Amino acid sequence: MRTFQWMFLATFLMFLGGIASAQQGAGSSEQDTRAVAPCQLPGAAAMNTPATDTTGPSTMAPKGYVKDLMNYMMMPAASGVWNAVATSTDQTGVHESRPQSDDDWNKVIAAATELAETTNLLMVTGRKRCVGGAIPEAFLTDWRRKAREVGEAANIALIVAKKHDADALAEAGERIDVSCDQCHERYQLLDDDPDQNNNKVWGTWKPKPGSKAKPAVPPSAAGAAPAKPAAAPKS
Repeated sequence: MRTFQWMFLATFLMFLGGIASAQQGAGSSEQDTRAVAPCQLPGAAAMNTPATDTTGPSTMAPKGYVKDLMNYMMMPAASGVWNAVATSTDQTGVHESRPQSDDDWNKVIAAATELAETTNLLMVTGRKRCVGGAIPEAFLTDWRRKAREVGEAANIALIVAKKHDADALAEAGERIDVSCDQCHERYQLLDDDPDQNNNKVWGTWKPKPGSKAKPAVPPSAAGAAPAKPAAAPKS
């Protein structure tokens, strides 16, 4: 009977091991965010007249919301970096996954390039969040600094991917994850937060019970310049 119990326990633990999978880098993701519904707010109006030498747009103009850039560009690109170097565990043991062929590495290079360039799009004047609206003028410098840090972290991933350095790629993935979290801590608001009509006063709202969102700034700091951000971890 005791032998049966130990065998059952060992089998159960192996089963759990088969389910568990740990990716290097806290930000690794298997979810395809490209299937997420877009922001339901009205987008930019269509320009019916094609651009010519004398008419038409001559500057950058945002078309999507921050949520859309995150789900359709940033997360797929970041996942391409995070998931390139992975460690998984199943009943047969621990398995390391790393890019092997030139094609594998080229996919990582493509993901890192897209991630680095997408951060520039976050800084386009007039870009709005789906929940919370535009970043107030007083916080734009901090917003752009945080977006730039994500881009710099992605650029490190791009550099080491071109060298086919898997260990350095894993470290770059960690820096990307940390820099993303620092930006989300201040600026990410979720759909289940109050004032679905987007008429909230930025910096003074409180998430309802159960929400995973955190106030962008403490109520006492509403309207004030943001505090000096913490130094980014050394890569």
